[in-house]
Amino acid sequence: MRDIMHSMAAARLLQAFHAGTVLVLATAPPARAQDAAAKSSEARQMLAERRFDEAIRLYRELIAAQPANPGWKLNLGVAQHMAEHDQEAVATLGEVLRIKPDHGPALVMSGGSYIRLGQPARAVELLERATRLMPHDMEVTRVLADAASMSGRFATAAAALRKLVASGGDAPAWSRLGRTYEALAEDAFEKLEQRAPGSAHWLALVAETRMKQGRSGAALSLLRQALARSNRRAWRELAAAIYEQTGHSDWSATERNAAARIPAPVCAAPSAECQFKAKRYVAAADAPGQTAEALYWRAKAYNELAREAFEQLSKFPDSADWRAFLAGLHRNRGQYDDSIQEWRNALAIQPGDPGLERELAGTLLAARRYEEAEAAVRALVLKSPGDGELQWILGESLLAQQKHADALKPLSEAGRLDPKRLAARASLGRALQATGNHAEAIPHLQAALASDRDGAVHFQLSRSLVAVGRGTEATALAEKSRELRVARAAASETAITPP
Repeated sequence: MRDIMHSMAAARLLQAFHAGTVLVLATAPPARAQDAAAKSSEARQMLAERRFDEAIRLYRELIAAQPANPGWKLNLGVAQHMAEHDQEAVATLGEVLRIKPDHGPALVMSGGSYIRLGQPARAVELLERATRLMPHDMEVTRVLADAASMSGRFATAAAALRKLVASGGDAPAWSRLGRTYEALAEDAFEKLEQRAPGSAHWLALVAETRMKQGRSGAALSLLRQALARSNRRAWRELAAAIYEQTGHSDWSATERNAAARIPAPVCAAPSAECQFKAKRYVAAADAPGQTAEALYWRAKAYNELAREAFEQLSKFPDSADWRAFLAGLHRNRGQYDDSIQEWRNALAIQPGDPGLERELAGTLLAARRYEEAEAAVRALVLKSPGDGELQWILGESLLAQQKHADALKPLSEAGRLDPKRLAARASLGRALQATGNHAEAIPHLQAALASDRDGAVHFQLSRSLVAVGRGTEATALAEKSRELRVARAAASETAITPP
């Protein structure tokens, strides 16, 4: 995310301060208070020269002598924000905003300080108010997008980013908009999976993902299951497209004929489906409801919006953002070597970018290039030891190299820092198991059961239960592991068969 201290928004606010246009609360000291006037002038000069700590000292002295002067309090808050004394800044600016809630610059700086304090959720409301007061300031809008993204408020971030690109957005804005739409699509899918797992809509959405990954057989199998539950025209047409792509034109014609016999949806009312078919994707995504139908179209709409954003990104000159998009695209398709090369291309354009370095390390891990992943992530962990994801990448890389004892520390840290990351709990359980600590491994493996898709965690837990003499429980888990392996193998079936 952008460094708020060095953002153009903060710089321009300070420039406005020097020009005397920001501090609308400032009041001239009494004419007889010549010493206060001189001290106030000196403090302003210190701010102009970016001598923020000295300005803070003088403003504290002025406020002690005249506590009711709101202008000096605001100036103190500005100096504290620019000096990155953020805890003090939000307290001081909070007092100012209680007096004048609609002071735009105070809202922006307070929001920026909350972001630096690691509290972006508290910044969002302040920055939303600031954008309403300063609707044409695109840097304030950009900071709002930062805060919203960091706090998981992706709908708010998307609205801010749409405003940015509408005003002539650059490549980074289009890239961020595309990634934000991807996050919203993922959120809609996760809600669908939670509320209607195995439903026709869930099956069809997963089928579309498999198709994009080039797994035509798996996509067709899932589509048939969806059609058995709900005979939809669009899904018949998708099955026809899969047959066509795999060289089965006769089977494709059969499916298209079947699709033609199904009535098209009536669009008298603007349903999510009708909005989607009319390519009004924002309206389709915004359609109300949390049903399987609504979530299905919401996920599809956000995916289309992401595609459109990345299409716009492709029109810009070569950039780190474009290379990062290509890297993500290759990774999603399982083309890890191509993805790694594109992350490195992005880093060649933007050296030292911590976000790109993180993505490279994660992709190296996914590609099972464990020694390279370890080397890539170690420097990142040193810079950000409190990052649970980085600790997990390091620990998993070590674990995969059979360095079980070495993996324990980073995996324990990952579990402590991010207890909801079930992959980290599973990895820690495996590391403890490999070092003979079966009793300690059991609670971590139990916590990770919900994330098990191929039966591996169930099997590992059964082994540790056997080791501590709980064989009856282990038997049931081993059977569940077998069932999951069979289901996974069936889902991976790639044979293309007739309708």
